[in-house]
Amino acid sequence: MQHIMVAHDLSDKAKIALQRGAQLAQQHAARLSVIYVLEDHLPMAVIEKQMLAADALLTQQLKDCGAKDAQILIKVGRPAQTIVAAQKAHSVDFLVMGDHHQDSPEYFSGTTLERVLQRSLVPVLLAVEPGAASYQHALVPLDFSLCACHALHHVFKLLPPSATIYALHVLEMAEVHGADSDSELSWQTSLFDQLVMDERAKLPAIGPQIEHELRQGELHNCLAQVIAEQKPQILAIGKHGRGVLADALLGSLAQYFLEHPPCDVLVVK
Repeated sequence: MQHIMVAHDLSDKAKIALQRGAQLAQQHAARLSVIYVLEDHLPMAVIEKQMLAADALLTQQLKDCGAKDAQILIKVGRPAQTIVAAQKAHSVDFLVMGDHHQDSPEYFSGTTLERVLQRSLVPVLLAVEPGAASYQHALVPLDFSLCACHALHHVFKLLPPSATIYALHVLEMAEVHGADSDSELSWQTSLFDQLVMDERAKLPAIGPQIEHELRQGELHNCLAQVIAEQKPQILAIGKHGRGVLADALLGSLAQYFLEHPPCDVLVVK
């Protein structure tokens, strides 16, 4: 991770994202930029006034976060398109956003966050938890897809070596009693054990500890149970490159966790 960008909308929730972005930039010795986008339909006099106010506010917040050397980008245009264009123009490899959709009648659908997630080529972190301490507990719902493995790799590199990653595989298998059911469960467990072993071998020797578990049951219920038990600070989810969250590793659950984040949520292609 070399260049972190925080997308800011001047709200208190965006301030949480800025604090997290500053913490990660310091942890990884990365560049930090913060971008604020003004809608282009406003009168020029209003735009100029708001640009000055935004620059003053962001300068002070960066100073408060100990990141006064960060770059401030104030743009005019359509927010999602402008943010993604700035990612490419400034070689950004990690984006942090705040949870700004809860007051919208559309909630997640149609928000800037959703549009950015559809277009972004880099991991996007939805930061909702106040505080700037480094992550120590992560949860990765892991199946055998490439995007899920990418999520595991990205969160591994994001966390300090003192942290723990809990990889969960949910086996949605019909309840069948007898030897066949036991045999299937044993086989699936051995496959998942091998997957975790193979993926860990691809990662640096020094890093967070990875624990893993296979649970049998309904996906949503199992995830809810593990979140309640493990109390993760960050949930890492993989999504396919087509850019539609309904096609993600967890299907509609990806959208559910972005609408109702139990903690910070990292979305990775």
